[in-house]
Amino acid sequence: MRLLLTILTLATVVLVSESTSFAQRAMYNPSAAGGLGVQNYRPYTARTYSAHAINHAQTLQYYGQHNASIPQGTAQEHAAEVRRNVDAFGKEIAKLPKEWENDPEAAKLIAEIRTHQKQAAEHCGMLETECAKHTAAGGVVMQCCTDMLKHLRAANDAHDKLMKHLGVPMPMGAKQ
Repeated sequence: MRLLLTILTLATVVLVSESTSFAQRAMYNPSAAGGLGVQNYRPYTARTYSAHAINHAQTLQYYGQHNASIPQGTAQEHAAEVRRNVDAFGKEIAKLPKEWENDPEAAKLIAEIRTHQKQAAEHCGMLETECAKHTAAGGVVMQCCTDMLKHLRAANDAHDKLMKHLGVPMPMGAKQ
């Protein structure tokens, strides 16, 4: 009798964990009702915003590293794109399903993403202040971008770990 109860208990645990895992993965099926709605979390969209913020920050970092000053138009153009993408990434992260926070590993990664995203947004403010000048000082822009990139990359890495943890497949061509 005990053996039968043990087997039934194990079978129930396996079924419940598989059901939970399947339910989490099912949220990403674009063909599911409301799968790509404005209110739903879109993991690939978040990943794209993160990548674009990193690319624009790297461009400004390079310009700052190799030039004593950066023309206002160039600096503001890239700073605006960094801001737009950092903010869009933050809005997408805000849509993360609340039930994921019941999973301790997911909750830890979500907190890490939010912390780094917030810090990157703060560095955007410093960058925008410098880029508003007639000519932005290359060294200041480079340092702002270097500090910001640390947080952008950390948020991006934590997001990828979260997706892997939840079993969300990476988009075609993305490194695994």
